[in-house]
Amino acid sequence: MRFLTIGLGHCGGKIADDFKRAAIDKKGMIMDVCAINSDIADLATHKNIPEDNKLLIGSGRGAAKNWKEGKDAALQNDTNIKSLISKLVSADTDVILLTLGEGGGTGSGVAPTIAEIINDFGKTCIAIVTLPFETESVRSKVNAAMGIDMLYRQESVKAIICIENDKLTAHYPNKLLTEAYEKVNQVAVQTFLDLIDLARMPSRADRIDESELASIFEYPGFATLANFRTQANMVEDVATTLRRSWDSSLFAEVDPSTASGVIFGVQGPTHLFTTIQVDSIRRALHELLAGKDAMLGIYPSEHLRWASYIGILTGMDVPKKISALLEKAKDEYRQHEKILEAKAKSKKEGLGFRLEEDLSLQKPSQVLAKPKIQRTDLEKLADTSNKKVSNNKNILQAIDVISSKRGERITLEELTGLLQNEANAEDERSAISMILELQNRGYIVEVKKNLYQIA
Repeated sequence: MRFLTIGLGHCGGKIADDFKRAAIDKKGMIMDVCAINSDIADLATHKNIPEDNKLLIGSGRGAAKNWKEGKDAALQNDTNIKSLISKLVSADTDVILLTLGEGGGTGSGVAPTIAEIINDFGKTCIAIVTLPFETESVRSKVNAAMGIDMLYRQESVKAIICIENDKLTAHYPNKLLTEAYEKVNQVAVQTFLDLIDLARMPSRADRIDESELASIFEYPGFATLANFRTQANMVEDVATTLRRSWDSSLFAEVDPSTASGVIFGVQGPTHLFTTIQVDSIRRALHELLAGKDAMLGIYPSEHLRWASYIGILTGMDVPKKISALLEKAKDEYRQHEKILEAKAKSKKEGLGFRLEEDLSLQKPSQVLAKPKIQRTDLEKLADTSNKKVSNNKNILQAIDVISSKRGERITLEELTGLLQNEANAEDERSAISMILELQNRGYIVEVKKNLYQIA
């Protein structure tokens, strides 16, 4: 079989590099591989990918964990991406794999564009994606939610296989994080390679062939891989152990009953495969996937001391982990936006510093003196001998009204109307009285005739 693996971004490039390394000595398998990245330093770390098959897009400094930057970089380099893929895709390419991490900016932003280009070549593809940890930032969750949603909509994407990073702690509690990541990559790579081995392996019982393996991905939706191995003497019921093969995996938990198709290969010592045991396997698959496309391969071998269960379930509904991720990303994004809005409002309002004297935003030496003639005019308008601001509550209300306009300039007419409408000034004279009092207290400054600045 001929595979083309396209590694996108930091995580996807590492998985693609591991695919190439693992497939180098595989007989009967051709693994074409390339990497597309917006980070030049990261691209250089992929030692098993030929230099001619590496493509740098964007600034070369990464996508700042922003899916929009990744998408823009892909659109700007559309011609170069098409040229790279056209060089590697051939008529006998059986499977195209996109590998990426959905929490970063490059993988999540670039993948949908790559899928469109693959569709233009008349091909389909499978995406293997890693999901961010639940404790990662809101930006990582938004990248993942947006990236998976855009990828899921692409016609050429027949299956999305999700690796759940949150399971790393349970599976590899004492390993270094980098070693755990390598183990995850190894599981994904090895499952595909083991299935290819089974498709080429002869069997005296039922077997899977390469055409069946290639066709299983025609069912669109989410998919999962199963690769479970145990000592043969620990297996009492082959069918029960079969179910454990996907329940205990590193991939996102799925509802296998929603699968449209399944392909499974079971390998082990000959004594495990009695007619009753094989019948129980078929019944288990039939009960789980009644009316679905289920292909089973049985590979007995006399000298094996272990039993292995390798398979793919395709065409499944959205996993609960993905649904939870979409909701969490939306909630955290809204919360983040509210915090930013509050910060912006706080900055606009300033630090609350006030002096009783009249102040403007000009330098102290440039503070304008209050022209006596203007003040006299206001006093005449207010008829202050009869109209005094006698109610302290009114002036406090006026201060509250103008506080939202700090730093702004406003005409006498606008200020009078504002105080009448929002500070309950009875009439124009009452509003003018409020203006005089606000000047006395240093809350407004008359910068020129009939023009005031809120201090």
